[in-house]
Amino acid sequence: MTDKQPPFLNKHLLLIAFSHAVTDLSVGALPILLPFFKSIFALTYTQVGFIVLIQNLASSVIQPIFGYLSDRLALSWLVPAGLLLAGVGTAVTGLAPSYPALLTIVIITGIGVATFHPQAAKSVYEVSSMHSRGRSMAIYSLGGNLGQACGSVFMMALLALPGSISNTLYFCLPAIVLSALLWRDLPQTSPKPARDLIIKEKTTNPIPYRMISILLIYIFLRTSISAGLVNFIPLYYVDYLGGSHIYAGYLITGYLLSGVAGTYVGGSLGDRFGRKTVILVSMLLTLPLLGLFQYTTGFWAFPVLVAIGFTYIASFSSTIVLAQEMMPGYEALAASLTLGFSIGLGGVSVAVLGYVADHFGIASVFTVITAVPPLAFCCAFFLPGRLFKPDHVMVISAK
Repeated sequence: MTDKQPPFLNKHLLLIAFSHAVTDLSVGALPILLPFFKSIFALTYTQVGFIVLIQNLASSVIQPIFGYLSDRLALSWLVPAGLLLAGVGTAVTGLAPSYPALLTIVIITGIGVATFHPQAAKSVYEVSSMHSRGRSMAIYSLGGNLGQACGSVFMMALLALPGSISNTLYFCLPAIVLSALLWRDLPQTSPKPARDLIIKEKTTNPIPYRMISILLIYIFLRTSISAGLVNFIPLYYVDYLGGSHIYAGYLITGYLLSGVAGTYVGGSLGDRFGRKTVILVSMLLTLPLLGLFQYTTGFWAFPVLVAIGFTYIASFSSTIVLAQEMMPGYEALAASLTLGFSIGLGGVSVAVLGYVADHFGIASVFTVITAVPPLAFCCAFFLPGRLFKPDHVMVISAK
């Protein structure tokens, strides 16, 4: 792709982004299922949080393993295989006969998600020009965010049909279709091994572990906010406020859909004003909105959550590209660390927040979440990059 060709005209990028959306349908569907699982298996909030933790560990924390292998070997087949496994795994969760069986299915589903993301993100980096990487990664990330949002809608629609929880079986249909399309177009959507060898000989540098660690801490803190909101808002409105499952689903859907817009806007602004600028401003705007959310109920909760989703997720693609630019030759590993490992650790916070909900009340969860943005904002100051200036070259030397 040349610099004159906008990334949204690249059909290979669009296919990868759409496949990302279908893969992450399973991520968006899980929060909608949690109240049902809690009722069916008589679970505590801690046990509900453990489901989310297991999913995050399986789908995210192990991603660096697949990222490292994708940088070293030709594993483009992991993209359609991972997509298919994620869709089929989610489809059978409604058939789980027990809580341990449910956890096993969640692990298998998570592994499917983990195998897809590193190689897919590497492919996006390879089919993008240097000056549009942020925008291209935003389109790829947008696919994932859109998938999460639509996953909640899709699952709500299935649960509303006769048969209720058993209708999750139909969830695998989009995954079957997209995995077939990906398999057909693998030579065009994934880097060729020979090209990978040339790239590594010319661009592979030592990994800047200190700066990467700072970035991962920031992403962990950012993810803790979203994981807490997405997984506890349905429980908060159903169990604490006595609202309906449907309204809780609308809240999550609005939050995630606003993140879709924030992802693209943030990625484009990162190309223009610098990735560090977007990362700092995103967290600065999120702080007062989270504080406001604690005092809103009913109708006003929806626009506040929409605003939070837009501002919070604006730094998403910027953090991925920043890591890839700091780790030339390790693009899949960089993506797996930022998309997977640090985000997966956010699942740990869900288990902790579940403990808080059990012992101090579920409303206290949102008080804890509001304390996170100041820490993330301070952490972002130590990231490499220039404020209000574009980053069209490698932003840091390996130190």
